[in-house]
Amino acid sequence: MFAIACALASASSIASAQAQAEPTATATPATIETLPQAGIVPPTLTLNVTGSPLSANAMFAQIRSALDREIRPTLRPGASIAIGAIAPWPLVPLASGARTTVSVNVRIASDITSMPVTATTTISLYNIALVPAPPTVLFLSDDPEYLQGEGLVFQGAVTPERPARLYYYHSVIGVPRGLDIVLTAKSAARVHVIGSEAGPDLDVMSVGHAVTRDLLDLRRNVEGAIVDVLPGKPVIVRHALLLQGEVAAGAVDLHVVSGEVAVAVIASPAGGNPATYLAGPRLPFDGHNRHGTFDLAAFGDLEATFSAGGPNASVRYGERARTPRNLDPADPGRDLGDYGVLHRITFTLLNPTDVARTIYLYQKPLGGPVRSTFIVDGTMHELGCMRISQPYWVATYSLPPQSKSASTTMTMTDGGSFYPVEYGVTEIPPTPYVPPVGTADGCSPTGVAAR
Repeated sequence: MFAIACALASASSIASAQAQAEPTATATPATIETLPQAGIVPPTLTLNVTGSPLSANAMFAQIRSALDREIRPTLRPGASIAIGAIAPWPLVPLASGARTTVSVNVRIASDITSMPVTATTTISLYNIALVPAPPTVLFLSDDPEYLQGEGLVFQGAVTPERPARLYYYHSVIGVPRGLDIVLTAKSAARVHVIGSEAGPDLDVMSVGHAVTRDLLDLRRNVEGAIVDVLPGKPVIVRHALLLQGEVAAGAVDLHVVSGEVAVAVIASPAGGNPATYLAGPRLPFDGHNRHGTFDLAAFGDLEATFSAGGPNASVRYGERARTPRNLDPADPGRDLGDYGVLHRITFTLLNPTDVARTIYLYQKPLGGPVRSTFIVDGTMHELGCMRISQPYWVATYSLPPQSKSASTTMTMTDGGSFYPVEYGVTEIPPTPYVPPVGTADGCSPTGVAAR
């Protein structure tokens, strides 16, 4: 052991002598400490939300979206955002008029050109009571459906007098591309945003289904956020990076509280700045004319009367012969399939007999495989994949003798599904089994009808 110690001491002495005899070398490569930060995490953030109440899931989604809106403009090329631990956890619903504070760990990952960032931000959430304004116009952005370049895809103006819904559905061909939903304003504006999003994913039917289901759910309790938009500072409402063949879709309801805003759909290079494309030019159409600005005020309400002992009563939606009106008569764009249209279906239910009658709500596909979500008298019913043109069960009612009542259903067509469909009331029990996705009699996980 003594010999080893002496050897080490001797080596140390030699190294010390060499250090004294030789000049200190200057380090030429840049060290990690000299690199710029990959982005900036704000230490504090105030988030105005809405909801009666705001659910825990919706609160998490709003926290994630708010951090993305705040941090994304500061990101350097190659950087990405990851949300870590949230305290307190689990989140709990936030009542209208209430407030809470949470802390969130955020990490900004980087490539070799910048330094990663890990920080904690404190978010103060205020649930503001706000009377919702249903959209009166629909912006449809599905043209070109397959993005093969970068540029402005769609742009529309939203004013306090004209609340709007943007429904977008796009896929990518070739290299990865960013898809961004961007808000801009010429003067300070404030806008109430309720939005659902899904993808990127190869399963087109599941993406379209999730958008419909989540928007219907969020609108039930007006769960959203109030966003401020300043001149020269575009707000990215949603960012997605799509790989070859993937689809991303979403529905965004925009109610301007003050000022005016423009909403744009932009395709940009991976890691690029979508704001550089706001002034155009617009990407060329693909010839299918799935675009436009449509009138929702006079479209979407359907009704029928059913009398026990009589024939079925039904309505149809998603028909090619009946579509929402394009507000620009010179624009050939059409919304075939009613994508983005919220249908309110009311059945008047009569039982003129002296005994109680059992009746059923059903859906019957007429155009091919379809998935659906219905909110029937306030209760959500989510169905699997219907392929065969037969009635599938949705809900059951018992009509008292000599009664008159009403049933109201809210629904919206799913992107990736096939239309039209029939929705109705019958006394003949419909098929109770709706095939789950991925089964032989349902739809494949990629959204293609199983054969």
